[in-house]
Amino acid sequence: MNNEQNEVYEIVKVPSMLRLSLREIKADKFALVSAIIIFLILATVIIAAPIVTTESATRVNMQNVNSPPSWQGGTEGYLLGTDQGGRNIFFLLIVSARNSLIIGFGVAIIAIIIGFVIGIISGYFGGWIDMVIMRLVDTWMMIPTLVFIIAMTTVLPRTIWNLIFLLVAFAWLGRARLIRNVTLQQINMDYVAASKTLGTRNPIIMLREIVPNLVPVLAPDIVLAMSTTIGVETGLSMLGFGLPIETPSIGTLINNAMVMINLQHRWWNWFPAIALLFIISLSINFVGQAIQRVADPRQRMV
Repeated sequence: MNNEQNEVYEIVKVPSMLRLSLREIKADKFALVSAIIIFLILATVIIAAPIVTTESATRVNMQNVNSPPSWQGGTEGYLLGTDQGGRNIFFLLIVSARNSLIIGFGVAIIAIIIGFVIGIISGYFGGWIDMVIMRLVDTWMMIPTLVFIIAMTTVLPRTIWNLIFLLVAFAWLGRARLIRNVTLQQINMDYVAASKTLGTRNPIIMLREIVPNLVPVLAPDIVLAMSTTIGVETGLSMLGFGLPIETPSIGTLINNAMVMINLQHRWWNWFPAIALLFIISLSINFVGQAIQRVADPRQRMV
């Protein structure tokens, strides 16, 4: 009898968000290839961390300036050549990818946490609490994001953590609105009303009843927020308002394309960085879209 009950339980058991996401990624060839690419990039930057440090990547060698890749007749051992300071482009790419992923992941996680807490409180309690929070959010959203960040980079020390702080200052706003809107839909459901009738405390209702229904919204948003953040950081660094020049980033490498002689004759100084940015952004977007489809059964491929 117990075996029959267990079989029935296995049949009706609802797949978890993680399992559904993995199924969707496997069914989407573009998302599957993208997930493999992201994994390989992550594995490379993590495994190479003890060897390829910021110091080793930024070490200047004036005897080997602007050397083309070794497979194009350049100095042996330099797979992607060197830049105007004789620095190894391949090492710079690894450190740049590491910094960009740290910023992208850090901003996405912190912004989601702040937006989640503020959004669920605003949507659940409503009334004057919701009105005050949303008016503050609206006021903060009126500030031009890029102008504010550029202005603050001239005041604050230009470090990875300060840049994360500045990006988070605006990234949580949209997430708070999204979580608030979904929470407003959830509080009208029967199971929430039943929990309130039974006298369940508000924190318990939010954690047990509402939060599980917010996961399908949060999961794809975290992934897609990483892609957006990496793009913004790259743009700021390329214009000279992101990471300092001594800290390798995809943006500072692309900045080399602004030098005409590099653009015309030294493609290895900037093209690998553009290719890496394109690959990372596109891969994250494909994976994020696959996870996003999990929340809508009509769009799922499985």
